[in-house]
Amino acid sequence: MRHVEKAYNKFVEQTTGEIPVILDYIQLENVEDVQGVAPIVKFTIQSDPIGEVGVNGCQALDMLKYVKCLFESLNDAYPSDYNVTTIAHIENAINAQHLRTQDRLKRGVEGKNIA
Repeated sequence: MRHVEKAYNKFVEQTTGEIPVILDYIQLENVEDVQGVAPIVKFTIQSDPIGEVGVNGCQALDMLKYVKCLFESLNDAYPSDYNVTTIAHIENAINAQHLRTQDRLKRGVEGKNIA
């Protein structure tokens, strides 16, 4: 199993309880382990606030979470302090986005195209 698929499986496990429809907007192709054939990860990005148009894609935050899972998969196979540092930085970015969401909720602008 390739790391892109392992990362997707980790992402699915970690996404339990969240909006499951998000998984419809992350697709894998060429996951067979064939040398010289690049795997493909496709993300369909949410077009507008969910409150205005419903869910029609994943958020950039979902992409960060997937990439974190990818580095975790790579680190499981090839442990490295560099991978650990990268994972920590991605976690910091994810936490910063959670803080942003909390701030937007507090100001009543979350889910709207308002600064």
